[in-house]
This record gives sequence, C-alpha cells and structure tokens, in this order.
Amino acid sequence: MANKKRSLTGYQKEENDELWLWDDIPELGMEVGYKIDRLLHYEQSSYQEISIADTRSFGRMLILDGTPQITSKDGFIYNEMISHIALATCPMPENVAMIGGGDCGPAREAMRYESVKRIDVVEIDQRVVDACKIWMTQDSKDNADGRVHLIYRDGYKWIQEQTNVYDILLIDRSDPYGPATSLYKPPFYQYVHDSLTKEGIAVFQAGSPYYSSHILKGTVKNLQRLFPIVLPYTCTVPTFPGGIWCFVLASKKWSPLQADLSRLQWTHSKYINPDLFRASFILPNYIKRLLNE
Repeated sequence: MANKKRSLTGYQKEENDELWLWDDIPELGMEVGYKIDRLLHYEQSSYQEISIADTRSFGRMLILDGTPQITSKDGFIYNEMISHIALATCPMPENVAMIGGGDCGPAREAMRYESVKRIDVVEIDQRVVDACKIWMTQDSKDNADGRVHLIYRDGYKWIQEQTNVYDILLIDRSDPYGPATSLYKPPFYQYVHDSLTKEGIAVFQAGSPYYSSHILKGTVKNLQRLFPIVLPYTCTVPTFPGGIWCFVLASKKWSPLQADLSRLQWTHSKYINPDLFRASFILPNYIKRLLNE
C-alpha cells in the first residue's frame, strides 16, 4: 500500500468498525454502499486515486476516485459484452484496439479470435495496469500473448494519430470526469471513425440508460452523424447501480443483426451466447422512447 492518506474517496468506517465504500449518484440523490472486507491497495497516481478492495458481495474490486470499475465476481459480463459483439460481427478482425480497459479484460476476450493479429490497449495510467496485475489478474495470460501491446498514453491524443488502422475499436471509457472527459466530446467520435478501416466497427461504453441517459443519447446522436449503422445494446451488471448497462455499436459496413454467429467465441464464456447476442439489441420501450426524443 502506497501514499496512504487519512481519508479515501468514498470510503467510510462505521461505528461498529465496518468499512464501507459509498458510490455517490447525484443524478438520483442516492448512494450505493459496498461492504469492504479488506482494503488491499491504495495509491494516488498522477491521474487519479486507485484502490483495490475485497468486497463482501462482489469479490475483488478495482475502484478509481471512489467509483467501482470492475469486480472479480461479475466483471466477465462487462468484458464479454464490450468485446464479443463487435468481434463476432466483423468477418475477419485482425487489428483491434481499446481505449481504457486497464485490467486487460476486453483484451483477453479478443485473444479468443484466431484472426486477430494485434491488440493495442491504450491506457492513460500505467499504475492502474500495474495494480491490476498484482491484485486482480495474477493468473491472466495477456502478458504472455505477443499480440497484446500496452500503450500508456492519453487516448484522446493517441486516437488523433490513427487513420484507417483498426478493424475493431473498443472504447472502455470511465465516467465523464477527470481524464475521461475528452472521450465524450464530439470531435472524439470523428477521430474514432477515421481510425477505423473501411469495414471497421467501434463499441462505446454508454452508461446507465436510467440515471445517465444523456450519455446514451449523446453517444447515439454523435455516431449517427458518422456511421450508417448505429445500434445500442444492453446487458445486466449487478455491481453497477441500476443493474442495466448500455453500449453503442457503430459500424461502417457490418450489422450485428445479420452477423454469422458461428464466429462467436462463446464456448468458454460465462455470459454471452448466440441467443443473448441477438437479445441484447431488443430494447425496452423507455429506452426506445428516450432515443426518439
């Protein structure tokens, strides 16, 4: 444990000496609490506050600036859903990149596709990757896979240098605060478009359709100006407040609704399968109405 300070963002010790992490959601005027069994790691990096804790309900958890990011118990849901939809939709993905995803979870899912030759993981904060290697993913094989390349740069600056390079680009962005703010600005969507090949596909983490609906609406509208195929889809992540979570797929040519799902590498998955792949694009009425406003 490094750079210890008296009070960590979001953590609170109760009168009975139990430690809790409280995730504040000002949009709803509420907080979500997570019982902490043990704080494993804390540091203040150049970009953010990083902590990793053992939680009572969700196993080991990565927390940035007091906000839960991924857990050992249900992290597979997020990682599978941000990656496999695009990878199975593209007939022969070779060059894959992701902005964010410091735990390398989406990269590990991309490794399941034999056609993939290179996987670039662009993470602004090397300390997130280092902490995850120690506490979250000690047994992972991404370090040994020669296709995975870690790039420690600001994703917004990096993407501006990429033109017609990637078949798949996964935007595993955190909430629009701090270093992630630029990944929600209109020019960013144009940079993503330009970085893709003529048959390229991008997927964006788009938040909760319930308490951050403005993120989903803004993502869809920005992408519709650039791509002929723009489709939101959902999954359920128990850790995240509200449970239901959205992604938006933007494609220059291939539609997931017509994808050959024999390409879907789901044999060893814990969440995704061909039926769920198709069902994830069936939206509840309140989301349909939101996007038609």
